[in-house]
Amino acid sequence: MNLRDEILNQALLLSMEWGENWLQPVNDRLSKIYPELSHRELTWCNSLCTEVNKEAHRFVYENPVFNGPDTGFVDVEIFSTQVLKKFGWIDKENLQRLYSQSCYYARK
Repeated sequence: MNLRDEILNQALLLSMEWGENWLQPVNDRLSKIYPELSHRELTWCNSLCTEVNKEAHRFVYENPVFNGPDTGFVDVEIFSTQVLKKFGWIDKENLQRLYSQSCYYARK
């Protein structure tokens, strides 16, 4: 499917919301912003966002950085490079938020 980067980034942003929309499908919220999207496109966007989040979280979790007795997280630039290899459409703001959330989940 070939949707505009703007739509994909909006879907990803919605997928990372906290509060009552935390971990909820993006379909309904995205359809309010882009009513022209079909059910199939909305479902695809939701699946793609789920995949992006899972892969980003897994990458941070599986690549800790050890500094003496402390464990930190992979550098944001390394993270961004890895994520953009597969999901080149993600904008800078979403990459930063995705990194922050991935670090948060890695601590849990």
